[in-house]
Amino acid sequence: MNPAAHHAASDSGYRAEPLLDFVTRTIAREDDVLRDIRESTPSKGLPPISVGPDEGRLLHFLASACGARTIVEIGTLAGYSACWLARALPEGGMLHTIEYDPKHAQVAEKNIARAGLTAKTTLHVGAGMDVLPRLSALGPFDLAFIDADKAGYEGYARWAAENVRSGGLVICDNAYLFGNLHRDDLPSDHDDAPKVAPMRAALKLLADEALFSSCAMIPTGEGMAVAVRR
Repeated sequence: MNPAAHHAASDSGYRAEPLLDFVTRTIAREDDVLRDIRESTPSKGLPPISVGPDEGRLLHFLASACGARTIVEIGTLAGYSACWLARALPEGGMLHTIEYDPKHAQVAEKNIARAGLTAKTTLHVGAGMDVLPRLSALGPFDLAFIDADKAGYEGYARWAAENVRSGGLVICDNAYLFGNLHRDDLPSDHDDAPKVAPMRAALKLLADEALFSSCAMIPTGEGMAVAVRR
């Protein structure tokens, strides 16, 4: 999820730059349903922090590239990224998406149904670390996408490392931590201060060559870390 300042529904932030606008129109095309899900999210009382169409297309590409049939997403919000991921699944594939906030989950459920993806999506309501242990029995999974509370990233990444198959992908969004990942000088009362250590720990795990055969940072506006399970 991206900060509201970067993903307002208006033409502001990095996505309004001419180059990225062109790329979005050319490659990361949304249909009317996806566009409406993204643009209507704030009017439904949810924060405008969904991934953008360029990142959604990237998720679709990565899921397709690894031949994903089973995916876990941690952090559903309004279901926008879930729709991109579920659309990459073949018939019989399943996305398990986890949302902490029941209100967000209700909006996401309706959006996923409107996109015609209910048969490929199971929405779990609850805290990520409460739901994930129950999903372990359904694994191993082909892909795990982490886009939830940043303080929980280390735990989510460890679960993913244990439950994604060899050759599968673990993806962490907001890996730049809103530009603060590298900072050791954040005031203790800064919103991102308690998130620096868990985000760094998650990335250190993805870079562990005993667990992952390859890891890279895709330089989206927010940074998307991708690792291939060994």
